[in-house]
Amino acid sequence: MSGGKPMVEYAERFFALVEAGDIEAVSALYHDDVTVWHNYDDVDQSKAENLATLGGIADRYDTFGYAQPRHTALDDGFLRQHVIEVELNGRSASIPAILRVYVEDGRIRRIEEYFDRSKLEAVLAA
Repeated sequence: MSGGKPMVEYAERFFALVEAGDIEAVSALYHDDVTVWHNYDDVDQSKAENLATLGGIADRYDTFGYAQPRHTALDDGFLRQHVIEVELNGRSASIPAILRVYVEDGRIRRIEEYFDRSKLEAVLAA
């Protein structure tokens, strides 16, 4: 799979599965040795760790979603820009984010996610 419309469609499908909480389908789109890195902790999550994080979203927030999605196809994956919309106990935040996703042989090899975690922490604070 290379850039262009097929890659944008792939990106849209991946994020639709994440939003729907279909962790089994998300897992199928990951290589077994996928790594997911976040700028706020500089740690690479394993496949199991990332799937657990994604699978727990509905339990952690009253509402969670992605607004204003934009995709840019690249030769080896895609860029995804969106705004994370989150609410918990009457507190809410809109957090701009960008992800660089590397796709190899039709499956995700690596994700690098960038956003301001302090905005999320403010929502999670008691």
